[in-house]
Amino acid sequence: MKYELFFLNNIHDSMDMVNVELDPFLDLYSQGHFDDLCIKHIILNLANCLELLIKYRLEREHWTLIFSDLNKAKYSDYLNGDFVSVDIKSGISRLRNICEIKYSFAASTRIYQYRNRLMHYTLNGTFEQIIMDVADALREVAEFVENEIIQALPKEAQEDFHNSIADYRGYAKVLRELRM
Repeated sequence: MKYELFFLNNIHDSMDMVNVELDPFLDLYSQGHFDDLCIKHIILNLANCLELLIKYRLEREHWTLIFSDLNKAKYSDYLNGDFVSVDIKSGISRLRNICEIKYSFAASTRIYQYRNRLMHYTLNGTFEQIIMDVADALREVAEFVENEIIQALPKEAQEDFHNSIADYRGYAKVLRELRM
């Protein structure tokens, strides 16, 4: 039996997982409780979402751009998914330099740094700054999806992505208004 999970499904699932984690976080926070496990999962899923979106946009430009080393790009490896993919910093650089996309990705880059600290060491910082960075990254991702992704999606996927970015914008606003 053949099994295939499409790139767009992975992207949308990662976007939705951020929303899934934000709901209980905000519910608990409004009751005076802090759930650091929710924050961890929000950061991990948001970083994953960003990475997938960047690779998706690069792939639309040309499949070789998602390879870490462009000189090792082979179409057969691409089709098999057997390659080292571009890292987030290089991906953003390629979006700017090759695709001529002018986004700062400042908060999103900080989210990815938080992700690396969570995965490889210890996340430390102030809760207020982390929450503001999450809010700003949600807005950046929503804007990027709206301007660089949605128009190229199949019609049946566009509504789902529109709904997800509307949720991102709503959550960004709520997070910015939290009293800490």
